[in-house]
Amino acid sequence: MTADTPRREPLRRAGHLLRDLSRVREALHPGGVEAIVAAHLPPSWRVPTSVAGKLSADSIRDELRSVLAMGAQVLARMEHLGEDAARTDAEQTALETVVAFFGRPALAVRNGSFGTPPVGWEVLEQHRADIERTIDATGRIELVGYGMLGTGFLVAEDLVMTNCHVAKEFCRRAADAWVLKLGVVPQVDWLGEHLRDAQAAFPIAGVAALHPVHDLALLRLGTAKGASLCPAPLRLASQGPSDAASRALYCVGYPMKDHTRTPPEVLLRIFSDTFGVKRLQPGELLSLDPAQQQLAHDCSTLGGSSGSPIVDLETHAVLGLHFGGTRQENHAVALWQLAEDPLLRRAGLRFDSP
Repeated sequence: MTADTPRREPLRRAGHLLRDLSRVREALHPGGVEAIVAAHLPPSWRVPTSVAGKLSADSIRDELRSVLAMGAQVLARMEHLGEDAARTDAEQTALETVVAFFGRPALAVRNGSFGTPPVGWEVLEQHRADIERTIDATGRIELVGYGMLGTGFLVAEDLVMTNCHVAKEFCRRAADAWVLKLGVVPQVDWLGEHLRDAQAAFPIAGVAALHPVHDLALLRLGTAKGASLCPAPLRLASQGPSDAASRALYCVGYPMKDHTRTPPEVLLRIFSDTFGVKRLQPGELLSLDPAQQQLAHDCSTLGGSSGSPIVDLETHAVLGLHFGGTRQENHAVALWQLAEDPLLRRAGLRFDSP
């Protein structure tokens, strides 16, 4: 490693994630910046209590305009100088903001659909119907009267897959089985969208299994009150991808505020202080670890994303169960490697070939 490697790495990463620097820069013309600000921080948006009295809504909007405009300038230099483009700390922040909006976005879901994809992710439109089926089958795991715990997705008519560390919030070990704790009322809400009060909540009636090795749990659904219909289960991949290099994926989940990994000012700028609502987060497969039966990906996730499906954009089969990560990469259980797992077979899970 040369002395310049740490300085060049953010530029190298941005160049890869943004795919087409010139088109992203062109999208950041003054009118484009205004459109982003208006969509991200609309007139109805209110300053979060954490900064109320320190910052106004208009000042936060002005800062985002300035940051995006500066990001466009950095991209212009990168087009000419590549990884040799010099940058200040402020310009690095601007570049990271542009990457968050265009390279690894977290698109809000409304009425079961996602908005117009940013430059570089137009391919999502070609797969809209399949992606929206995944959106329908992904829900927010909650405790009634307490709040959300994580994400889960339907893998059989009455089975939801999530992480053990999510399920253990309301489950306990009893002899040789896992059961629900007394006095808690867990449920899965298939909606949980921003600015939408409607629910499609199904009670979690029991625990089908908690995996002894992997961070994977299967929860049994009960019957919903009212006219709520359960979505169709997602298809689990029985085979892994033949090539891990730059394979497009997407994640659907409910990112929660998490200051431990992401600075609060970044959370405010990118998520507009709106957390725990359903989002679509595209990204790429980074690597496979057959020995650990895991995969690494770079979809934008936060704490509430635990239990999210990691889905192959080409086949729309679920490749992984997201369980955690760092600012550099995220990790998921490689589900196709568990196609013959006795616990999952006893639960009746179906793995389909891509």
